[in-house]
Amino acid sequence: MGPRITIPDRPAVSKPSLLVLAAIGSSFSISFQVLLPVAPVLAERRGPHGAAGAATAALFVGAVIGELLTPWTMSWWSQAWLLVACQLVTATASLAYLVPGLSAWQLVGATGGRGLGMGVGLVVSVALIADVGMPNRRGRSMGYFGLALGAPGIVLPSVGVSLLASGHTDLATLIAILAGISGALLALRWRDSLARSAEGTTNVLVALRTPRLRVLFAGFVLASCSFGGVITYAPIELPLDGLGSAAMFLFVSGIARTASRWLAGVLGDQRPAQLILFVGVALSLLGVMALAARSGPAMIVVAAAAYGAGYGAVQTGAFLGMTERGSSTDWGAISALWNSGIDLGGSMGGALLGLAAALYGYANAVWIIPAVLLTSLPLFWWSPRSRARA
Repeated sequence: MGPRITIPDRPAVSKPSLLVLAAIGSSFSISFQVLLPVAPVLAERRGPHGAAGAATAALFVGAVIGELLTPWTMSWWSQAWLLVACQLVTATASLAYLVPGLSAWQLVGATGGRGLGMGVGLVVSVALIADVGMPNRRGRSMGYFGLALGAPGIVLPSVGVSLLASGHTDLATLIAILAGISGALLALRWRDSLARSAEGTTNVLVALRTPRLRVLFAGFVLASCSFGGVITYAPIELPLDGLGSAAMFLFVSGIARTASRWLAGVLGDQRPAQLILFVGVALSLLGVMALAARSGPAMIVVAAAAYGAGYGAVQTGAFLGMTERGSSTDWGAISALWNSGIDLGGSMGGALLGLAAALYGYANAVWIIPAVLLTSLPLFWWSPRSRARA
């Protein structure tokens, strides 16, 4: 036998991917999370009752519009310049929160603009990660992306609430603006490293013609309905303080979701996406059923950990499943589908819970969440069985 040749492992995340992760972690996530609890309150204070809900809806509607239009936009602009532009749009729209004379509906419009910018940026970033990551390490790269995106969400919403309570909304807004400018400068500095071609599928409707992607996307939307239902139910029905409070539930579930997205990515390089999805749905089911039962404060913490870990695994598993069913020319459309699946599911889940609560009360309506989660399992099961692995 000849001498054994050892090929050194390449890093799981290449330099452009690290730059994208830094841009996402330091700009979009920070800007989104710090103003997430601030914008609805400001709109409610300046307008009629219900303006807060309009501000939240505008944020997600703007994000979905940006996500669905981005694949087409990527055929005209380079990803690097799109990252610069969308971060500047987000920062500019955030300036509205510093203007005292604006009406509630002008704030709602500015919030929609922030959502539009963040939707574009997330799609471009995910597409870049899928493009530059090695096929056998794509799960790990996506895991690091989830870690960078989710970490600010653990503490920044609480920071935003504290600044709001102390009358320093201007400081929260300044944090969001500086985060957007910093991300734009980073993308501008490394635009050559981030440059990628945009040939191939630039329309999500074209990508959805593929049955495997269409079924998996539908399952992901249904699974994401649980997120909208949970974040709507917890602040209303759980106590305001203590171990079993809504704040504790959201804090624990945020930590678990962030860690799970990273771990699922690492495991996804050695295990099929189908297994990641099944385990994620099972944990999510345990979490929402424990939340609905409300057996005690300790059980609320267990429910938060189980649900956060489960939904984090579902998010990463869905992305890995979509990339397995597409090709390198589909990254833009796949990224748009994955991001819009989270936002569409979250919006639908909150709406379903609200409608059910109007008829049966929140204590009974919460059981609709595990029912919807169960409907995603057949779709996750069917889709991987009919694919040819990339």
